[in-house]
Formats: sequence, C-alpha cells, structure tokens
Amino acid sequence: MIFLMAAFGIAESILSGVLHERSTDRIVALGFFSVFYSVIFLSGMEMYRLQKDWFYEKAGNYSAIARWYCLFCGAAVLFGFLPEFAQPVLLLSMGMTVITDSFLGMTAGIFHIGVLTLCGQENVNVLLCHILLLIGGCLAVSLFEKHSGLRWSALFLFLYTFGNILVFSFFQTGQLKWDVLIYGICNGVFSSVGASILYQRLSKYLYFSKKTELEKILSEDFGLVQAVWSFSQVDYMHAKKVAEISQNCALLLGADPGIAAAGGFYYRLGRMEGEPYVENGVALAKSNRLPKEIIAILQEYNGEKKLPSTVESAIVHIVDSVVAKFDVLDRTTLSSSWNQDILVYQTLNENSASGLYDKSGFSMNMFLKIRDYLIKEVKLL
Repeated sequence: MIFLMAAFGIAESILSGVLHERSTDRIVALGFFSVFYSVIFLSGMEMYRLQKDWFYEKAGNYSAIARWYCLFCGAAVLFGFLPEFAQPVLLLSMGMTVITDSFLGMTAGIFHIGVLTLCGQENVNVLLCHILLLIGGCLAVSLFEKHSGLRWSALFLFLYTFGNILVFSFFQTGQLKWDVLIYGICNGVFSSVGASILYQRLSKYLYFSKKTELEKILSEDFGLVQAVWSFSQVDYMHAKKVAEISQNCALLLGADPGIAAAGGFYYRLGRMEGEPYVENGVALAKSNRLPKEIIAILQEYNGEKKLPSTVESAIVHIVDSVVAKFDVLDRTTLSSSWNQDILVYQTLNENSASGLYDKSGFSMNMFLKIRDYLIKEVKLL
C-alpha cells in the first residue's frame, strides 16, 4: 500500500506536467520532486506508526489510507484544469486529515499544491493563498468534530475561502476583478459544501471500518479468539460472558458497544502468558494488531498500572469484577436472589469507593443504571 501511494504521487506529478504541456526536463524534475516527497512522507508515516501505533486511531490499516490518498491525487490532477483562484484545494488537506491527522493532512496538501504551482504560473500569491486554504481544511475537521450542526462550520469555511481569494487576488493585480469575485464565490461554495459532505462520508466510512474490525477480532475464526479457547475453556466462557454483558451495558449508557465487547473479551488476555498480566496482555494485543482503544483498556487492567480513562474501560472493569465473583462461588451460596443482589451491590460499592472510576467520566447515574441492569436483567450464574 505504501508503494501504491508513492506510485500515485509520482503519477500525479508526471501526468500534471504532461497535461499542462511542460517541457520534458521539467516533467523529469517534477518526477524527482514527487520521489523526494514520497520518501519523506511515506517513510515518516511508517516510522511514526511503528513508534506510536498511529493508524489505529482513525483508519484501521494502510489499505484505507491508500484508497483515499490515491483518490485525492486524482482530484489534484483535475483541479489543475481550473483557474488558479477557483481550485478547491481546501478539500485536499481536509480529506487526508479526517483519515489520518492534521500534520499528515497538511503535508499531503502541500505536495498537491506544490505540483499545481509548478505546473501552473508559479505565482507566489496563489501559493500563499493555497497554503492558507490548506490550513483551513485542517481546521475544518476540528470544527465539524466539535459542532453537531454543520451549517455554521460550512458558513465559516465559505467566508474563510472567499476572503483569502479576495485578499491574495488583490495582492496579485492591485484591484478586485469580477472574474475573481466569481471564482471566490464558486470556490467558497464548493469548498464549504464539499467539506461538509466529505466529512460526513469519511466519518461514516471510518465508523463502519472500525465496526467491521471489531467484529473481525471477535469472530470465532480469529486467531487470538481460538488461542484463548485453546488456553482455557473456562477463561473463554468468562470472556464471552464479560463481552456480552459489557456490550449491553455500553448500549444502555450510550458508550461504544463494539469497543466494550472487544475490551471485555480480551480483558484477561495477559493470563495466557502469566505475570506481569498487564504487560503481557498489551504485548499480545499489539502483536495481533488489536485496535488502539482495546489496547488502552488492557493497559488499565484492574487499575494496576493506570486507572480506567474511558467509560468503556470502566464498564469492562465493573462487569469483569462482578462476573469473576460469580464464577468462583457455587450455586448453593447464590441460591437466593437476595444473595446475588447483595454480591452485586457489594462489588460495585467497593470499586466505586476505591476511586477506580474517578478518571473515566463515569457518572453516578451511569453507575446506578449498570447496577440495576446487573441485578434485574442479567443471568450471572
């Protein structure tokens, strides 16, 4: 996938040079420019991933990143046929930011506008305008993430795009021309509306990609699931029960049910390797490419190294601790519903009083909902 992205970047530069009828030596220089960029950008991306497990945060793998990167390379070639102040370059950085992060989105955008500039009139005012539009594209992602309504964010992007075009076209010509005003309006409308649609489309794509990935790592034919079964059928049944109850609790509280289910299933993963449980569980999760959210829950196993930092992590800890107590007691001890109720109350109160959930954002209302659910609706035996 990395080589595919490099190939599309090189093809973008060469194809743009050919379509704009640049000289042969200039096209060759464009090819070398894209090679230098690809080496820095893609090797930097891979080194960052190896150090920080980066791509687990948004796109699940390089296939997802490559698909959209290649699409934006093609869009950049098409933008080259538009008048310079009418090119909606804001979308180039905005799209990659949604898939990756703002730094890589901005870096990819700079490459695209570099090709556009080298194949165009090489105007410094257009280049500066495009750079500011790229910054606006990265900012747009934060605007859309923080505001549930897209209308005001889209209005801001329109005014931002239109204003930049007016300013830099004035720097270039010393006057405001009607054709530039039209370009500014068209670019502003296309950029703002396009950014709204692109953000919704990419967000939905990432959501379903994550959902598919979580379903995959919980399927019966996944290697790590089979390894848990082979290690201990008792642990496997415990994990299945914790995963199911955690998923239902997450749905009840409005948390992510997929993350809660996967976190619940793999919560005791470190037991397969023995002590230290936290370090061994995290190492196994990373070697099997579990999503970063699941690894974070394993790092907070029983609050030994870190306290639960998310609602999903708190849910998994609560459910695991309750199910664990029911696993070790026999049916005679828990023969009456009164005894079962007391055990749930006692376990949850002990966990809450110890301050385990203070950093998770877990409210008292959430705590009471889970307690009532575990007592009234769940068959813990």
